[in-house]
Amino acid sequence: DWGGLRREWFELVCSALFDPRGGLFCTFHDKRQALVHPNPNRPPHLKLKHFEFAGKVVGKCLYESALGGTYRQLVRARFSRSFLAQLIGLRVHYKYFEQDDPDLYLSKIKYILETDLDTSENLELYFVEEMYDQSGQLQKTVELIPNGAKVRVTNATKNQYLDALAQQRLCNNVREEIDSFLKGLNGIIPDNLLSIFDENELELLLCGTGEYSIADFRANHIINGGSAEFRRVLGWFWAAVGNFSQTEMARLLQFTTGCSQLPPGGFQVGR
Repeated sequence: DWGGLRREWFELVCSALFDPRGGLFCTFHDKRQALVHPNPNRPPHLKLKHFEFAGKVVGKCLYESALGGTYRQLVRARFSRSFLAQLIGLRVHYKYFEQDDPDLYLSKIKYILETDLDTSENLELYFVEEMYDQSGQLQKTVELIPNGAKVRVTNATKNQYLDALAQQRLCNNVREEIDSFLKGLNGIIPDNLLSIFDENELELLLCGTGEYSIADFRANHIINGGSAEFRRVLGWFWAAVGNFSQTEMARLLQFTTGCSQLPPGGFQVGR
């Protein structure tokens, strides 16, 4: 069957591992186009060995794909950018929030960047991260730097604060899970072979480019502007996109949505 059973097995296993409903991975918001990230609050029956197994599955898919032809096996998952970055040894910073957790980015990160913290009386920040449960009750407070509860964030240190917040939320909070995933992945694919890629290239290597419908894209886009000049530029945009290859479409999706993979349902889901 030209590897059909093998591909189906990989597809079913990946779906079970990386679907947020399974509990091993989670999303930062409940929208259908959300990216998946290791779940630090996973159900008790899911252990670190499950992340190691997930890493082995991804490593096996990469190895199969390297053989080419009918062996090629893609990972159907919409991984967060910060997770992909950590797989290749990149340091996480606050700009990853824009794609991984856009709600937090718009409600907090962007607001802090645009606010004068030295004169604002309504926003008093310290180098701490407050962690709440699902009911909104404060569970614990984590200091982002030594004695962070006593260090106030200023205009000069706001970027340092936001980077430390990203390290805590996107990295430290799931350090054991990512280390276990890497143990499985690097057991098949050495880390020095992965480090030559950036996170966008790694996603394309893992997930491929997929099949994109320009007609579906045009039918579900939303524009913000109506001037004659704007519509002229928009016409140029669609003329260019109409000639894009599948790889170029994947890059366009990465740039605009943070992921080259469309959620089930296509472009309409992302609106």
